[in-house]
Amino acid sequence: MNTDLIIRQANIQDFPYIVPIFDSYREYFKQQRNPAEVEAFLFDKFEHMESVIFIAEQDSEVIGFAQLYPIFSSLTLQRVWLLNDFFISEGFRHSGFGKQLFAKVKEFSLLTKAKGIELSVEHINEKAWGFWESQGFKLDEEFRYYFFKL
Repeated sequence: MNTDLIIRQANIQDFPYIVPIFDSYREYFKQQRNPAEVEAFLFDKFEHMESVIFIAEQDSEVIGFAQLYPIFSSLTLQRVWLLNDFFISEGFRHSGFGKQLFAKVKEFSLLTKAKGIELSVEHINEKAWGFWESQGFKLDEEFRYYFFKL
């Protein structure tokens, strides 16, 4: 197996390779697998330029991805990228690939002159806390975030 990792921005031709790993990501978070809905969702985000997806490939296999959504700060008049989805397939974790994928996300965010990158992590996911803190993320102590369920 080649250890070279290719990380690049996804395009519409990549969807057949992204859908299975995106479905695995959703399953990891206790969602039902549904490739047709996943494909429709991703296509809609792509078609309306509502998200940016980076894929990590090894030996022509997509082994990870990151999906960013733009949000904006009216106070600072700047873009913020919401890192909403980030996943490395189980067999490729603890290999440094997550760090490489996040490095590409960070590079893209700098190129787009973003104020920063925002993400949320489940309260019970201590492994993820450690990973994100090792990448320089800080727990927000200035704002309390709320969610209104519809």
